[in-house]
Amino acid sequence: GLMIALYATGTHVMRREGDRWPVSRSILWYVGCALILVATNTGLATYASVLFSVHMVQHMVLSMVAPIFLVLGAPVTLALRTLPRGGDQVGPREWLTMFIHSRYVTVISNPIVASVIFVASFYVLYLTALFPTLMTSHWGHIFMGVHFLLAGSLFFWSLIGVDPGPTRPPYLVRLMILLVVIPLHSFFSLAIMATTQVIAVDWFGGMQRPYLTDLLADQQLGGSIGWALGAVPTVLVMIALFLQWVQSDEREARRGD
Repeated sequence: GLMIALYATGTHVMRREGDRWPVSRSILWYVGCALILVATNTGLATYASVLFSVHMVQHMVLSMVAPIFLVLGAPVTLALRTLPRGGDQVGPREWLTMFIHSRYVTVISNPIVASVIFVASFYVLYLTALFPTLMTSHWGHIFMGVHFLLAGSLFFWSLIGVDPGPTRPPYLVRLMILLVVIPLHSFFSLAIMATTQVIAVDWFGGMQRPYLTDLLADQQLGGSIGWALGAVPTVLVMIALFLQWVQSDEREARRGD
């Protein structure tokens, strides 16, 4: 709700000052926010703590679908155009500018670094004792959701983000990174499908649910869902990269003319 309100406030300020903001960007942002709401405030969120398969759906939405729409909504650009200037002092706009051009952001937004954070999160979380520990706590669930969203947003921002920031590599390099990272997620999903031991067995077994009582089958179903849904972000990002590539070539051609 806060993300929607802040974005709507920014677009209102733009209109009030007589500036234009692309409707397509607003739509993309609101779609991303709607996906987050569905993943965290509906039955999907309720059953994500009961069924591993539903948890995997939530994981995919928060880390690999919603972030694509959010980064294409260009929230940083909107903030830079609407936040108040500091005048003689450093104001909100100047602080944001310094942050996005800081060494920290330059390092973590490097596509290689962002890819490592994105991919390693899956393996470290689910294939170690971290996942069973986090599942037993309400704050653990919140941590996982926030981490999924931030890691996914960072990765996709490094590939298709339209906001100002550190220099991104050429489009062909970004496409190659995508074609390496998504299969690594698929390998993770296949590893879950091939497991013979239940992850967080004390948590899921302790539910004593009267339905889908085969914990291992439900876990393998979750792996199948992760593998199948992996195609969705791949297609969306490839389309975005292609369109951005074409637009970049057109701008170069106009400058050449």
